[in-house]
Amino acid sequence: MRLSASALALYALLLVATPGTGWADDPASTTSPAATSKEARETESKAAWKVAAAAATKGPADIPFMAQAVLKLPPGFAFVPVGPSNRLLRSWGNQEGGPGFIGTIFPVEGGENWFITAHFRDAGYVKDEEAKNWNVDALLTSAKEGVDASNVDREARGFAKLKVDGWIEKPVYDAAQHRLVYAIGISDQDAPAGAESGVNYHTYALGREGYITLDLVTGTSTIERFKDRAKTVLAALEYQPGKKYEEFVAGTDRIAEYGIAALVAGVAAKKLGLLALGGLAIAKFGGAIVAFAKPIGLGLVALFAGIGRMFTRRNR
Repeated sequence: MRLSASALALYALLLVATPGTGWADDPASTTSPAATSKEARETESKAAWKVAAAAATKGPADIPFMAQAVLKLPPGFAFVPVGPSNRLLRSWGNQEGGPGFIGTIFPVEGGENWFITAHFRDAGYVKDEEAKNWNVDALLTSAKEGVDASNVDREARGFAKLKVDGWIEKPVYDAAQHRLVYAIGISDQDAPAGAESGVNYHTYALGREGYITLDLVTGTSTIERFKDRAKTVLAALEYQPGKKYEEFVAGTDRIAEYGIAALVAGVAAKKLGLLALGGLAIAKFGGAIVAFAKPIGLGLVALFAGIGRMFTRRNR
C-alpha cells in the first residue's frame, strides 16, 4: 500500500541534551529559510534529497556515533550525516534534529517506505527501575500533550496539525541489554476515519553517559513488515569500551535528572526546560523522491521506491 505524504510522521525527537552539546560539524548544515507555499516546499524537498544522496554512505560500513558508539551499518542500509539530514527534516515540516543529532538511515533498495533518525542524548546515566512498574496509559497521555504543543510551530509554517492515535506497540524494556522499544501511531488531525497513518517505532540503547535513540517511521499497514529494520540497526550498534551502561561508576558518574519512563512520556525535555516546543519535534515525509522525475505535493502519494534509485544513482 502506498502511503500519502501527509500520513507519515516522525514523533518524539526528544531534545534532551544540555545546551552546548553539539553535533558533528557538517558543511552542508546551512539551513534554508522555512518554505511556506506548496511550490516552495516541493522545490526545497527535491533539493534536500539531492544533497542527501550525494552525502550518503552505504553499508557495509562503520559509522562513528560521536565518541560513544559505532554503528556497523549492514548492507542494504544508507546513512546520511547531520547536515543533509537536517535539511530533509526541515523540508518535511519538522524542527531540525537538535543537539545530539547524528543523522538518518534509509533503505538502499526501492520499495521500502521507512527511515530512521539517530540521536545521542548526553543526559547522564538513566536509571531503569521504573520500567518494572510503569503506567503506560499515563505515558501515552503525556506524549499527546507534547504533540499538541509542537502543533503550534507546524501550523505557523503551513503544515497540518498532528494527533496521537495510540500505542502500536506498548513499551518493552530489556533489562539485560538495556534496550527500550515502543511504537506510537500518529495521523493528521483532519484525516478521514480509517486513513493510513504514521507509526513511530522507537528504539533506545542506554549507555553510561546517556542514551542513543534510533527512531523508525513508517505506516500502519507496513509496521509489521519493517519494524525489524529498526531492530537490525539497534543490534548493529555497539558502545565503545568505557561507555557501556554496565560500566557506570556510582558516586562518580553523572546520573540523569529523569528515569526511563520519561523517555517514553516525552517529559525529559520539559523537565530540563529545553528546546522544541514542549520537548517534541515532529517530522513528516513530503516532496518528490522518485528520481526527482516530477514534483509530488505534500498531500499526494509519496513514492518510496525512489529512495533506492536515489542512492543507486549516485554511483553511476
